Amino acid sequence: KSFLILIFLSFIGLETYAGDTTAVDTSGAYEHFPKRAALCSLFPAGGQIYNEYGYRKFDKKNRAWWKVPLIYGGLGATSYFYYKNYQSTQLLKKEILFRRENGDSTYYHDSMIGFASETALINGYTDSAGVDVLGFDDTARRRDLLMFATIGIYGLQILEAYVDGHFVSFDVSDDLSLSWYPKMMARNTPGIGLTLSFK
Repeated sequence: KSFLILIFLSFIGLETYAGDTTAVDTSGAYEHFPKRAALCSLFPAGGQIYNEYGYRKFDKKNRAWWKVPLIYGGLGATSYFYYKNYQSTQLLKKEILFRRENGDSTYYHDSMIGFASETALINGYTDSAGVDVLGFDDTARRRDLLMFATIGIYGLQILEAYVDGHFVSFDVSDDLSLSWYPKMMARNTPGIGLTLSFK
């Protein structure tokens, strides 16, 4: 019987139009913008540094500073190996063009003596110690993959700064509550309301 009364009261009731009209002065409050974090990340790890500043302003336990060496380490490693493969590709290309004009008996660079023919320059070869020496095709493929990896890391750090920027001012307190406030809709329309309060 009391359950039916509760259901009945949730459908009919008087809607109150009173609200909290207390003005809150937020002129001195810090405001964190995720888009600004993404823009700061155009300079590698700039967005993570901006988010770290926000975490400290809001006195949060999360930190973003530890991502900075990871970003620079990833960008530095992929850029370094891209450059080394780029140099190897250019040297192999010059050697191929030189041998096409002068024959396989002459060499453009002393480091290319192990490559016996143009086919070896393109596909690579296995030396007397059993070590595979990469040719033009493999070094060009590695160069391209490393270029995409560098661009990917750069793009991911921008995206990460933007997403993490949303969490800087997001409230993750222990007081997450579910409240029930029965309320009558306008024009005597029956209905049930459910309010989730995140404080």
